[in-house]
Amino acid sequence: MRIFRHTIPISLSVFIIATLISCAGNDPKPPAIDPASISFDEQRAFSDLAYLCNEIGTRRIGTNGSKRTQEWITSTVSALSGWTSSIDSFVAVTPKNSRRRGEIEGANVFAKRQGTKPGEIWICSHYDTFDKPGFVGANDGGSSTVVLLELARQLQGEQPLNGMSIVLCWFDGEESFPPVPWNDNVNSTFGSRFVANTKNDDGTLKDIKAFVLLDMVGDKQLGLVKDSTSHGGLKKIFEQSSQQLGDGNIFVGQKKVSDDHIHFRKLGVPTIDIIDFNFGPANSYWHTTKDVLENTSAESLGRIGRLVLVSLPAINAKFGVKL
Repeated sequence: MRIFRHTIPISLSVFIIATLISCAGNDPKPPAIDPASISFDEQRAFSDLAYLCNEIGTRRIGTNGSKRTQEWITSTVSALSGWTSSIDSFVAVTPKNSRRRGEIEGANVFAKRQGTKPGEIWICSHYDTFDKPGFVGANDGGSSTVVLLELARQLQGEQPLNGMSIVLCWFDGEESFPPVPWNDNVNSTFGSRFVANTKNDDGTLKDIKAFVLLDMVGDKQLGLVKDSTSHGGLKKIFEQSSQQLGDGNIFVGQKKVSDDHIHFRKLGVPTIDIIDFNFGPANSYWHTTKDVLENTSAESLGRIGRLVLVSLPAINAKFGVKL
């Protein structure tokens, strides 16, 4: 990314009902929520992150590590009730003067959980790593990848979800090809750009009612940026959810961020980028070999996972198709 300076658990089902009642009554201050009541196994997610970093390692687009990650995600999701998974290949054309040359095959991984109502909520990550020797991307690419896996576990079930369908998407090719600088249109976000354009061309982009992107969410010193280009309604939902969880200080500052959401946003999809862009002192761990497991935490993964779960009912209420 690039930054510009200037079966649902019972506890969650109860919360869904409470949230809808609150919305219907125009309650200006929704009730507080005990984080412990929202089921999200942060230790299991952290174990997944350890496996991703220590056993698979680097995951540059078109490499064996990338393929192993695709297989790991799909095999994990396929074992869960109610989810269907798929892999969609695309070709990334490297820019002139990059170290890697020519056409490189990438692959986006999808998992879908059917809902009772029309429309889809997309929750997304990228799993590829920056092209640097020894870079395992525990935070940048890894943290959001394992949060999505644990969300899949928490939202599994035999019956359709109450509300819109949920699509989990792990994008490939988010990172640029060095040493050429990041460019939104020719040297970055290859996988998400392919999906957005493909769905726009085939007419299915309209099915996506809300798009939530997670990126760099495992930092021990977690502080999320409010991306200034994110949809106002989605920002309000996530801010309100953080306050309900007693975690309002999770959001710090506001900046304009280029990331996998931009191509969907430009085509009219309501998007939000949930991202911590201050990794290490003065962001000094970003795209360095200090982006390792030891500089992330299970607690941060849990805070993000619960934030997303608590926000889903309000996203359904605000962006769902009114029947």
